[in-house]
Amino acid sequence: MKNLYNMRQNQVGNVTGIDSRLNSKIRLAEMGVMQGVDIRLIKKTPMGGPVEIKINNYYLTLRKEDAMLIYLDILES
Repeated sequence: MKNLYNMRQNQVGNVTGIDSRLNSKIRLAEMGVMQGVDIRLIKKTPMGGPVEIKINNYYLTLRKEDAMLIYLDILES
């Protein structure tokens, strides 16, 4: 199990859980980030910036702090 921030570019993972310390858990769920969905990491910005993901045919940018608390099982490399 890996967190979203540690994935490589273009990897796909299935969300297995979101850390309960995350205050924006409800906000992420409203955007479609919830257990059981597939997420593709599109790109990471340099020096610890946000990540861009593709989920349910749309793109979303998440802060590093949020991405590190989303856990996934990697589906392809």
